[in-house]
Amino acid sequence: MQQAFSKLKLKSKAHDVPQAEPALTAGKPPSTKQIYQSRLNYGVNFGSSFVLEKWIFHDLFSETKGDTELDAVSSLVDKFGVDETRTKFENHWNNYATADDWKWLAQNGVNSIRLPIGYWDVDGGSFTSGFKFEKYKAVYANAWKIIKKNYIEAALQHKISVIVDVHGLPGGANKSGHSGESGGSGSFWKDDKAQISMAKLAGWIANDLKKYENIAGIQVVNEADFADPAKHQATYYAACVTEVRKSDKLVPVIISDGWWPDQWVKWVQDEQGDDGYIGVVVDDHVYRCFSDSDKGKSPQQLTDDLNGDVLTNLTDNGNGVDFIVGEWSCVIDQKSWDKVGDANRDELVKKYGQAESQIFTQRSSGYYFWTYKFQSGNGGEWDFKTMTEKGALQPFAKPSNKPSDDQLQQAANNAANAHADYWKQQDSKGSYKPDLYKDGFTTAWKDADAFAQFDGSRIGRKEALKRARLQEHISSKGSLKNDWEWNQGYDEGIKQFYEAST
Repeated sequence: MQQAFSKLKLKSKAHDVPQAEPALTAGKPPSTKQIYQSRLNYGVNFGSSFVLEKWIFHDLFSETKGDTELDAVSSLVDKFGVDETRTKFENHWNNYATADDWKWLAQNGVNSIRLPIGYWDVDGGSFTSGFKFEKYKAVYANAWKIIKKNYIEAALQHKISVIVDVHGLPGGANKSGHSGESGGSGSFWKDDKAQISMAKLAGWIANDLKKYENIAGIQVVNEADFADPAKHQATYYAACVTEVRKSDKLVPVIISDGWWPDQWVKWVQDEQGDDGYIGVVVDDHVYRCFSDSDKGKSPQQLTDDLNGDVLTNLTDNGNGVDFIVGEWSCVIDQKSWDKVGDANRDELVKKYGQAESQIFTQRSSGYYFWTYKFQSGNGGEWDFKTMTEKGALQPFAKPSNKPSDDQLQQAANNAANAHADYWKQQDSKGSYKPDLYKDGFTTAWKDADAFAQFDGSRIGRKEALKRARLQEHISSKGSLKNDWEWNQGYDEGIKQFYEAST
């Protein structure tokens, strides 16, 4: 009976995903908060900060052979008690990102971090009731305060945004240990109670953090298990959006693509309709070192294949849907290296990393390397600092030359004329409206210019911004039969602004 009630309750929360506020306010340039939420992000993950992973930071695993957060905290509490264990954990959190770290990140072009956290870290552990971490909630009494002060507020001082990534869920969203729980089986998707609790957690986070300008998104799951059909995932995502929108109509809600991007392109498109907007961003992870097919390719092949296999073949070209690449690295499996030897390894890694970055800049609204730092030495091709020093990682170019109004007018006229000439050649009897194209072009150019005025920011969530401005146009001038022309103009306006300003 209780299980049946839970299913009904979860479905009721998921019914009709609520619309979000437009990503931009009609008639106004973007606010600082809107820029943080929609700019292009060159970022890095703070792996093993609030969700421990033994291979990255090993100190807190001194009393266990296990490799999950639960293994670490349970063994330390057993030996040292709650108070001493809390001190050990807080020392780790307080020293993971120092003032020098934030300074280095900003100097090296990083404008966003993805912060993996566990459900046990939120609100003094108040969401652990009935789950494995409940016994240890006292260890995490101050975790959320530290997250806000030492991470979100510290990032803001350097104009760095934060994705709050609920990485660890009860039972795990997949079978890997990075869910934080030992013996994780991906059972989260079969546990209605856990899903309801985590949807409420997402809503609580949104409400508690809405005062901060630099929250780039709230991610409600990391690496969801592949499923077809993905009914449980869809229900959970809808419930999370519903809870978040009760207190924050604007913040992006980030979902996992479960290793199948187009599945969630279709879901977002279906939920939004042709002219709606639900404020959801889809997270795709790009690793080319795990599958047998990737291990069978040389480093050159892996590099060459990126263009054809990263966020491609999307329904309606992904219309209306923005992505982040929440995790990626420069790691290539040894079987791939065996095909060419290690003689030119650094150069091949450099080409691979730069190719990834170039594609992510074009196809996502942000990309976050895994991972920032290691306790001992460096993590090689998993290591952000090492790859930066070797030239494999380079931030995108910031717009630095502000184009004049005359340049805008000239560019808009030329683009509209080229658009009109093209369609006359394609279909001389067709009815086209180059003025619509020009309006979209001009609107995009001005938006891109406004973003650039804030620390050289570039537009990232283009689909969200385009929807906001198109609806603004329709509201003031009426419905458009040729809205595709306006949309194409907007895309071209962004492209040409960066050609003129970088």
